[in-house]
Amino acid sequence: MNFGSQTRLLRGFLQALAIAAVAGCATVPGPMTIVKPSEFPIEVSALNPAVAGSIFPAGTSGSLYQPRRDWRRGDLVTINIVTSSTATNLDAASLKRAGTLNDSLTSFMGVPLNFGKSSSGTPFSPSIAANSDQEYAGAGSNNASNGISGQVEAVITDVDPNGTLALAGRTNVNINGNVTSIVVTGYASPDDIAANTTISSNNVADMNVQYVGNGPINEAHQVPWLQQILSKVSPF
Repeated sequence: MNFGSQTRLLRGFLQALAIAAVAGCATVPGPMTIVKPSEFPIEVSALNPAVAGSIFPAGTSGSLYQPRRDWRRGDLVTINIVTSSTATNLDAASLKRAGTLNDSLTSFMGVPLNFGKSSSGTPFSPSIAANSDQEYAGAGSNNASNGISGQVEAVITDVDPNGTLALAGRTNVNINGNVTSIVVTGYASPDDIAANTTISSNNVADMNVQYVGNGPINEAHQVPWLQQILSKVSPF
């Protein structure tokens, strides 16, 4: 077998190996990305038993003719997210500065300072003259708006001594490996919770809404890491 036959045999072997690798990658699916259920965020204690035949547990507070007010850690509240914000910023600045300097020195300690005379008879003497004129004008504007709507079931993670409720909720949606998560936290007053255990996000204090995406679609909107490095170090 000559050198040309060996080369053709090796080339055919490499082509067959490449085709097998591509076929294997095309036919063997990758592992599915599944969002695992999260554990309950807090440890819930058992309710106090009824005492002396009462139909309500001991320590229950609130009126029988009003929506439930005896909230405990671990109870569920539905938050209606109706958040929208718009911000506009306009900035304009101007600066103008002008100056004039004229100075001449004809003598120093009684000694005349001149360098001869001109044809008209005017003596030459040291003099300084300067003019400056600076002007700056700048303007800028910025507009931003965002909005999100939906419902998130939140858990009461804590009850303050004054009755304020700490809420924390999370929603995960996985569509073909693209995971969208909505995380909501904040504080609410029991008086703002309706009879159907719902509350508007406008009544939630210190509300923090995070809308995060993870997956191929979200990665397509991100700049590759090498391009980020080149953008920071490139002088152009």
